[in-house]
Parts: sequence; C-alpha cells; structure tokens
Amino acid sequence: MFFWILIMALSCLNLNPREWIRGLKQMPKQWLISQVLRYGIGLVLSFIIIYIFLVDRSLTGFLNTFGFIIAINLIVSGFFQATKGLSTATKKKKVQKLKKANIPMAQAGIGIALFIGLIIMNVVYPLTITQDLANLGEIEVSTDSIDSVTEESVRSVPHSYARYKSEIVFGNIENYSFYELGESAIQRIDGELFWVSPIEYSSVWRWIRADSAPGYVMVSAENPNAEAVLVDDYEMTYVPSAFLGDNLERHIRSVYGDVILIDYSFEPDDEGNPYYAYSYAYYDHYRSAPKADGVILVDPVSGEMEKYDLGEQPEFIDNAIHYSLALDYAYWFGTYSNGLLNSIFAKEGVHQPTSEEEMIGVIGPDGNMYWMIDHMRPNQESNAMVGFTMVNAQTGEATYYAGTSGMTNARGARDAVNRSFQREQWEGTQPVLYSIYDNYTWVVPVVDQSGLMREIAMVHAETSSVATGTSREEAFHHYRQMLANDLGTDDYIPTNLLEELEMEGTVYRVSQASNARYIQVLLDGESRVLEFDITGNAAAVFIQPGDEIEATVNDTGESVLPVLEFENVTIDDEFGEIEEFELEDETEEESSEETEAETSEE
Repeated sequence: MFFWILIMALSCLNLNPREWIRGLKQMPKQWLISQVLRYGIGLVLSFIIIYIFLVDRSLTGFLNTFGFIIAINLIVSGFFQATKGLSTATKKKKVQKLKKANIPMAQAGIGIALFIGLIIMNVVYPLTITQDLANLGEIEVSTDSIDSVTEESVRSVPHSYARYKSEIVFGNIENYSFYELGESAIQRIDGELFWVSPIEYSSVWRWIRADSAPGYVMVSAENPNAEAVLVDDYEMTYVPSAFLGDNLERHIRSVYGDVILIDYSFEPDDEGNPYYAYSYAYYDHYRSAPKADGVILVDPVSGEMEKYDLGEQPEFIDNAIHYSLALDYAYWFGTYSNGLLNSIFAKEGVHQPTSEEEMIGVIGPDGNMYWMIDHMRPNQESNAMVGFTMVNAQTGEATYYAGTSGMTNARGARDAVNRSFQREQWEGTQPVLYSIYDNYTWVVPVVDQSGLMREIAMVHAETSSVATGTSREEAFHHYRQMLANDLGTDDYIPTNLLEELEMEGTVYRVSQASNARYIQVLLDGESRVLEFDITGNAAAVFIQPGDEIEATVNDTGESVLPVLEFENVTIDDEFGEIEEFELEDETEEESSEETEAETSEE
C-alpha cells in the first residue's frame, strides 16, 4: 500500500520533460525545491486516496482518481508556463516565445482532453450501457408462484424491536461506554433466524483505550419473547470501526488491493464464532456495472482471510451478495429493460422497487437466504404491486415474479395494518412477503409508539384482509381460520385447507379460547384439537366433556383443525335435533300486532 502511495505521488510533479531540462539548466536549485514541494503535495493526496479512501489499486481505480490529478496538473502547468514565458519576453522575442508557448499550450490541451474524457466516462458513458445494466443481474422472469414456507421460516421480529432488545443487554458489557452496536443483520445460526449486531468502537479515543471489541448480540427473529443473548467472550481486533491497520477494510486492502469491495455482513458460524463476510465485485464497463464476484471471509480475532468465488463460500455465510448490489440489480432490471429513452418518456413496462434504501432478507422455501423487494409502477404512490424480485444472497440467482400484478404491496399492507390498530395508535413495520398456504401473504410486525412489539399481522395480498395474533403461532392460527372461513369464496382457500376429514369421538376437554369467537375441543384418543367457530356453529357453546360428537374438519396437517360442521349425538339422542328458527323483523311484528288489533275492533 505504501509503495503505491510513493509511486502515485509522482502524478503531481511537472510532467513535461522539456521543462525538466530547462529548469535543471537555468536554475537547478529552485527547480528541485519546487518539485520536492509538489511531490509533498502528491504524497498528501496519494495518502488520502489510497490509505484513507482505500481506492482499489486497479488500473481503472487509479485512472479514475489520479487521472483527474494528472489532468489538472497538465492544465495548470501548461497555462502557467505559457503565460510566464510570454510575460517575461521582450518585444523582439515575442514571436519566438509565442512559437515556444505552443508546447505548454499543447500540454494544457492534453490535460483538458483527459479531464473531459474522464467526465464523459463517469457521467455520459453509464447512460449508454443501460441495457447492459438491466441484464447485469441475470434476472429471470417467472409467472409461477413461489413455494409456500413453513411457520418456522417466517421472521416475525422487526429490526427496530431487535435493536431495542439488543440495547437492553448492551449495558452488561464491561466498559460499555467504549462501544456501540454495529449494523444489525438477519442471519441463520444453527437453523434458527437471528438478528445479529456486532459490537463496535464508539470513537477513535475508545479504540485507543480498548484492546479489542468483545463480541456481538443475538436476538431471535422468530420469537418476540426470547431474551437477547450477549456473546462477549471474543477479542475482535479487525472491525469496521477500528483505525489504522486494525480497520477491517484496510486490513483486507493490505492483501487484496485490486478487488472492488462492495460492503460487509457480520456472520457468526453455527458454533457462534464471529466472521465478517465482505462482498466483492468486478466492473463490466469501466467503473460502471459492478458484477458480484465473491466474498472475502475475515476472522476478526486472528485477522486471517480467505477469498471465495460466489457460490463457493462456506455454507454458514448467508449474505455473499450485499443487499445494496441486489437492490441495484432489481432497479436496473425494472427501469432499463426496454432502454433508456423508454424509461424517460413512454415508460412501457417500467417498474421500480418500492424502496430505494433496503431489501428485506428472508428465508426462502429452499432454506436459503434471499433478498426480496416488491415493485410498483414508476413515480406512483400506489398501494398495488406489479411483481417482486428475489435474489439468492448466497449464489446470486435472481427471479422476478410477475404473477402478482394488482396485489397489495408493502405500503398497502402497512396501511391495512395501521387501520386495524388505529385506536391503539400502533403501526406496522417492515412488511415481508411470503407464500403461506399457497396465498401471497405480507407478514407485518406491529409496534407501539415506543417501538415495542405488540402483535404480528398477516395481510392477505389479494384482498388486504388482516389476521393478527400476539405470537407467530396465534397469527398463523387466525390467518388459517380467515382463509378457511372468512373470505367467502373458495378462490382464496388453498387446496391443503379444503381436504375434509370426518372425525368422531367422546369429548375429553373443552377450552374457551382467548378469542371468544372460537371454542377448542379435545377428543379421547386424539392428539389434534378441534376448533369451532361459534359464528357458524352456534350449538358448539353447549358441548361438554363426555358428549359424543361427529365433525367434518379441514385437515390442514397442523395441530388445530377448523370444524366445518358437526353433530352433537348426545344432545340429539336426549332432546332431539335443535330446530332452526328465525326471529321476525320488528317491522313484521308491528304489522302483525296492528292487524290483530283491527280484527278485534271489528
């Protein structure tokens, strides 16, 4: 690194060989002093660019930084030399000096051409490769539905609540004032989803005082009631908030100087050992169109590094592609697939991600980590999506699912949840789209004004119907009931909820659920629970232990089975079947009474 600082500082010297010859002949001492001063300026600039900004030490990296320095050097030196020569010349020598001034003016012209060329390559050239940008992520288009996920694959704890719980245990760190929580990321650790936050230095002075960062904080992304776990038995030296050679990126640059570093993710392995995974890429077109290439794995304790091609990294690395790069792929694909001019004027087929800042990390049906973002029409404050993109964060494979046009997008799902909790003034946060029971569903954690988690909402993407629960299990239960009973048409009910099963037996226990609308019954010899919706089965309120019942249920394969219809054999045998009757309308009763009164008067 320091070798390159010394070499690239030469870009500030006078680059005209004729001026060196002239200067050394006419005034060697003054000339050498001036060049030493210019080299000192070059050292400062080179140190800032290479050591502070950590520019990649590649041909295009140097050209795109030191190229501007060289261009400005040529322009300033050329004009200065030409002006100086003309101002000191006598009238008789004016013509001769004017001819000699052509050389420094040509030098300045080269500098101007180089400067303009660099501007064109950075500003204009990217506009000519928009079609290549659209294809960079190799995003396939599909009209198929994604596979349904299990309850265990659904994250239900939002980022804000995870940060809140992490801050609680953060105070248990020794010398906690030295540190702060780093960026939280969703991770799989030993098959379970966690929010993981590395512990970072709070300032340069804390870095000087402390020997190392102690570890990280884990918060379950599946169970809102689980306590945060402080893992503080590591001495992490190479972290992003460290300085000088301990800085994570600078440590990587000391070995891998020419790679295009994108960003990092903190990723403990299944045994809890901490690692940083730094995503890197290469440019397809000068300094545009970064193509994901792999990941560099760094042990922050020992500093050991290993470089892996994309898809060849260890299995525990969930984010080999940083979300910012995946978001760029999704944006370019939706915006430029039909060309630059179309994206500005006609906008045929143009769609854009609903967020310009983040993609949501989710576990897919195959158990892999994905970056997901929904798309909407451009420049629209719409609550409807036209599709969504999923990028495999471990392999880079990407698919745009176009079969969701008109369904509720993330903004619409959040609005639907907010309306449901308008009285409590709670609001939804970080909606995540899944296929649940073969229905596209937004899972939306609900938080209060303090950021504390209160409920989990599940929004049916096609109808915006909302089911909620205080836990993930309860939310799934109520959502299943909503699909089977409340939507009013079989079009929304997945096949696995329509498999009917006939059950009969003796009632062993009757339990009134927390929601007064449902009654749960356990039969002798049955491990699964029957659940009665009393709005559709009013006679269920009379079920008692010992009753013989026959029921038709929706066999969902889960532990709680919704009852479609039933017969209480015990009551029917003792009292006969309960006759159905309807209450007369008040208007009909009044009319009947008036008729009787008129008859009696006659």
